[in-house]
Amino acid sequence: MDTVILLLKVGLILYAIYSFIVYASRRSGNRDALKHFRGTPVLRRITDEEKSALQPFLIGQGLTADDDVRELSGAFVRHGLQSQGASTEHDTIGDVDVLLPYDAFDYIESHNQALVVLSKKCAVVIRVNGFDLLEGRQRAQRQQAQDKQWKRGEVGALPNIDEIALGADTPVPVPSAASLASDATARFQRGEVDILAQRTETPEEVADRIGRGGAWVSALAWLAAFLLLWAATWDASRDLHAYLLAAGLCFGLLAVWLFVRKPSATSAVRVPQPVNRVRGMLNQIAVVNASNAAVQRVGVFIGDKLSLTLPSHWNNEQTVPYGEVIEAELRTGDFTAVSFGERWSVADEWRRFKPVYWGRHVLHLLIGLLAIGALAACAPDLRGDAALIAQWFTHDKSPAYSDANPLTDNPPQWGSIASMEGQARCEIDMGAHTNGHAMPAVDCTTVRWSGKAPVVPALDIAPSVLALAEPDFIRGSENSMAASLIAMLRMRMGQAADPLAAYRARENTPLIVRNFDQSVAAIEAACKDEGGLSPEACGHLQRELVRTVDATVQKGGNDTPASTWAALAASARPGQENADIVLSRTQLAAVQRAVRRAVDAVVAEKIAAAMPSIVPATGGVLLASSTRIGDAPRKTLKTREASQSAEAEGEATDATDATDATEAEAEPDNSLLGRWARLQRHATADGLRHFVLEGLVTEVGQDATGTTRVRVEPGLDATRTAAAGAHALWWLFAALLVLVNGVLFAVRLTQSMRRGKRLHADIASRPAPGATGLF
Repeated sequence: MDTVILLLKVGLILYAIYSFIVYASRRSGNRDALKHFRGTPVLRRITDEEKSALQPFLIGQGLTADDDVRELSGAFVRHGLQSQGASTEHDTIGDVDVLLPYDAFDYIESHNQALVVLSKKCAVVIRVNGFDLLEGRQRAQRQQAQDKQWKRGEVGALPNIDEIALGADTPVPVPSAASLASDATARFQRGEVDILAQRTETPEEVADRIGRGGAWVSALAWLAAFLLLWAATWDASRDLHAYLLAAGLCFGLLAVWLFVRKPSATSAVRVPQPVNRVRGMLNQIAVVNASNAAVQRVGVFIGDKLSLTLPSHWNNEQTVPYGEVIEAELRTGDFTAVSFGERWSVADEWRRFKPVYWGRHVLHLLIGLLAIGALAACAPDLRGDAALIAQWFTHDKSPAYSDANPLTDNPPQWGSIASMEGQARCEIDMGAHTNGHAMPAVDCTTVRWSGKAPVVPALDIAPSVLALAEPDFIRGSENSMAASLIAMLRMRMGQAADPLAAYRARENTPLIVRNFDQSVAAIEAACKDEGGLSPEACGHLQRELVRTVDATVQKGGNDTPASTWAALAASARPGQENADIVLSRTQLAAVQRAVRRAVDAVVAEKIAAAMPSIVPATGGVLLASSTRIGDAPRKTLKTREASQSAEAEGEATDATDATDATEAEAEPDNSLLGRWARLQRHATADGLRHFVLEGLVTEVGQDATGTTRVRVEPGLDATRTAAAGAHALWWLFAALLVLVNGVLFAVRLTQSMRRGKRLHADIASRPAPGATGLF
């Protein structure tokens, strides 16, 4: 992965160098082209009006242009360089840098004929294709006049940008009522738009514009709070746990405040915006995307000047009167409609059908569910964390227990420090399985202190099957001569010090299986015994042995494979050629596995029949922990120095427990029969073991039989208090998010559906918002 990242970085660096070289080469070519262009013939001198129209563009960039007008032709190219979000672009015609004033860029074509004047750095365009500098200035002035009239709401017709009209300083004439009435339809069909009046937004319109708000900001604050709480659980940030925990709490409270707050009446977003009342013909126009001609968007316009945005529930083909003269009220900032005709009003709808917002509750509900899922994945022991927090507040410490009776009469308090020492017996897990077979197992994470020992019955297994389970059944020994030859070969090949070669040599060294005839006889006896192997198990075992052993017999002076059990058994009788057999380690291990599987099949049936007869232990006190009791090191909720001292004092106990665990793990027989034998031994006095348990009490109660049950966690110490607090605060925040927003989402969604039905019924009863009969 590091190599891939390094290659990507090198590739990016090389691409950046290549891009810079290409950019520098183009800029050098542009400068050379401008240098050569200065020698082209002069067509005429620039007029005073043209020079005046260019001054805003020249002064703003510190440029000066000469008075000579030259002709420039060529293809238009825009190129540049982008780096870390910043970009540099240059416009060129015929490789010469050009400055395009006003709206000249809208007239650019693939091949261009332009008139330019020269400055020090570029050529300034005064005419290109259909663009003329003076006409461009007039269009810009009319656009400014239109924007000014729209922002101020001055009554009258909006000027057309493309028509050659009066100068910019000439006031726009206000049409009289008689002139509007006499030629209104023709004017509006030509795309005229009249401003009738201006007002400010009503409180209902302001509320509709800003909505409820705050959901995304609050959601981001919640995410920051959970990330800080997560960081407070890391071992790497142990020294910063308190600060991270406090920061997570502050961000959580900030998220709550952002969620419930409403913008103040004096905030900038609640300042009422101007609203213009306009009249014009409503048109539907397909607008082509300039960067992708295949993408078209159908826009709604009043005349050909104002782009209109209707509320989504008003935008219905049956109710929107396209091609008719309408009156509408639009916000001057975003051209959204607040009224449409006589009975289509945002303020009226707000008063009669107040909106209900439920999306913000869905967002916070999802965040809460994600937080709960993440908490369940990274903090499984929430019960222990809660007890650790309680210990941090109370500092409770229970008395030391050396006997089970006082603990039964006066159990330790939840969240306190408790210590116990005595003789206990590990519990039996009746639901355990081994190799797919039901097999009760000894579970030392739960021990019973005092009480009555369990009763484990003996298994009624035929002696012929027990013979197959003996440890020395089918054992092999190395052939010393073959081992010596292989060692000599390794030395000659220079592999004496190679551990891999030594391992391969050991695996390839043949083993001599003595008394193989007795093993075959034992298998046949177990197959014939009434309580022995089943016919299916016997047949499978025999086939496995024939296939694995791959023995041969002498027939007519030739080695013939013993491909059936009868042939193998005949060749393995006492005194026959396969009475002792040579096998590799792999073959011997496969034979032993096959015999064990056959024996385990019989034992599993006996165990299934004997399990109902097991009498579990009763009485006493149950002690539970997440670690093996007696194996875990002793820890207390003290400082690290005190913990180290306590561990030093308990070295003797730890060593004893470790010895017991080692003896248990060193048990060679892991077959079902061996496991059952250990289970029987566990039910005797040998099953009792000394234990010392000290730690935080995370659970106190009783099991189904009424036996006192106490859970103690030695691993929860003071160093995990901040992490436990982070988990608790995480759980509290996530639970509140899910509960509160889950309920509010259900309520708000129901209210929103009811509002939608009433609103659509009201819209269906309204007349179309057209202005038919207006004149």
